Amino acid sequence: MKMTLLAHLSTSVIRRRKVWLLPLLFLFTLPTAKAQFNTGNNRGFFDVFVVAKVKSANEVIYDLNGPLTNTSYSDFDGESFGDFSTNESLIIRGGETKTYKNSGCDITGADLYYYVHRDGTPGNVPLENYTRIQLRFGADIGGSANPNNPNQPYNPGDQRWGDRFNPTNNVNVIRGLTPGSYIVEVFVTASFDRCADGATGIMYYSKNMLNYQRTFTVSQGPLPVALVSFEAKRQEANVQLSWETASEEDSRGYEVQVSTDSRTFRALSFASSQSEGSSVGRRRYTYTDIEAGKAGVRYYRLRQVDLDGKETFYGPRVVNFGKEGALAALIAAPNPFSSELTLTLPTQEGTRSGTVMVTDMLGRTVFNQSLLLAAGTSQLKLPELSGLPKGLYHLRLSLNGEQQAIKLLKE
Repeated sequence: MKMTLLAHLSTSVIRRRKVWLLPLLFLFTLPTAKAQFNTGNNRGFFDVFVVAKVKSANEVIYDLNGPLTNTSYSDFDGESFGDFSTNESLIIRGGETKTYKNSGCDITGADLYYYVHRDGTPGNVPLENYTRIQLRFGADIGGSANPNNPNQPYNPGDQRWGDRFNPTNNVNVIRGLTPGSYIVEVFVTASFDRCADGATGIMYYSKNMLNYQRTFTVSQGPLPVALVSFEAKRQEANVQLSWETASEEDSRGYEVQVSTDSRTFRALSFASSQSEGSSVGRRRYTYTDIEAGKAGVRYYRLRQVDLDGKETFYGPRVVNFGKEGALAALIAAPNPFSSELTLTLPTQEGTRSGTVMVTDMLGRTVFNQSLLLAAGTSQLKLPELSGLPKGLYHLRLSLNGEQQAIKLLKE
């Protein structure tokens, strides 16, 4: 691993027979880091710990000081968290650091930062790419007993930030990762001011021009349900729902839900899993919505529920009970949307050609696509729209010279 953005230098300074680690001082404004050496011993770190929860095990305390201190905790740097599947968890829960200050210096805050990236990719990224965990002020410990060195109490001005026995972060870093080898990079910062030499800024705790690093690997875990298809088709006054799965893992079943506004859904029925927990192989399900009084647009989705209560949603699918061929038959769902958008159109026998355009409130085109719809086509999925800023948009559809329009809300 090459030098990271937050690469800092640690040296040893002797204060009253205690070994202290003197960090390299960085004074910078993102995104460019500008280094300045701290050559005094007015402030520094010692006893720095990181807490992680690995899979379903209890929390583990890791010592960033490594062999420089003799604690009962595992060393962090250069080791591996182990192997994980995509459905397991690795949580960097928080940590603790102790700081010292002399010559009038004051430590005003401390933070733990971590960054996860695939092995072989650069770790020298801007600070905003790191996850920050605030290490809240714990206590002034000057003069109290040092459990790691009973013969040498803490010096005046020593402080504790964070609490290794009460960490706060609950973000699972495995979630969203694809199979491969990864590195967790960690460092600690503390803000200081009011030093006698006028120094002020941020000091960093890291290791010889590198952040502290620990590895892990990820493999594909079992998917709760591999959904192959999900369709909703109008059959006169009813709607025929059908879906098919290729595999099911610990699945309890499927709740069929309906909505008339694409936001508020209610349950229609529940279909128990045919796999009796887990299976590999095709499973086909059907349900017919026979509710009376259907009108306008109805949105259908599936709420898949695992045996442990976890849920996953599929859909929605849109069925129109309005007048066939009318402009109102142009439906965009979900609306409001966040990424994917599906247009529902009147079904016609012939091939249709045209364009679909999305503009913002200033009239600027943010999406434009030519269309060629085969006979019988009733639904059209638009490409990923997650990159659009939040706000109101206008969608205009032109098919065979006929113009239709609808308002969209990106959230």
